[in-house]
Amino acid sequence: MKKLVELNDETYAALQRLAVAKNLSPAEVIAAMVNEGRPPLGGDHLLFYLTGADFPAAADPVERYLALLAWCATNYATDFADFISHQESGLRYLMLNRDEINEVRARNHARQIDGTQFWAVLTIDDATRRRFVCRLLEFIGCHDETVVQACRSLGFTEPTGFRLLSA
Repeated sequence: MKKLVELNDETYAALQRLAVAKNLSPAEVIAAMVNEGRPPLGGDHLLFYLTGADFPAAADPVERYLALLAWCATNYATDFADFISHQESGLRYLMLNRDEINEVRARNHARQIDGTQFWAVLTIDDATRRRFVCRLLEFIGCHDETVVQACRSLGFTEPTGFRLLSA
């Protein structure tokens, strides 16, 4: 027997976005969230954020990029810090004094990621930004469909090359 659930327009739109991102029907998304016998939508907390009301509301792509980084830094603080600390570019800034760091920050139009001590360089091109986001999201354990949805939400085009799949 079918039962009806009443949702407001905003909640239904978020459910639709989530269903599209997971290639499921809205009913299947709800069932996956509440049924014990089905595999959970675990690891998709970012997907809920991306398809919720707040993230799509930011019209500026730079603000969405910074919001995504802030979300990752807040929800996966240790992994985010570990990922950033292993970036090749990180070592060259360790030997700079405060004035040199401020000069680099200004030249790169760097902005601090909300709630963190990290800064995002905004002068990099979209392809480089996309690669960075993909590597970060894979590092923190996001599913492939979540990575794809994040890239779409940030307005990045689909990659032209092949991606290695993790085991």
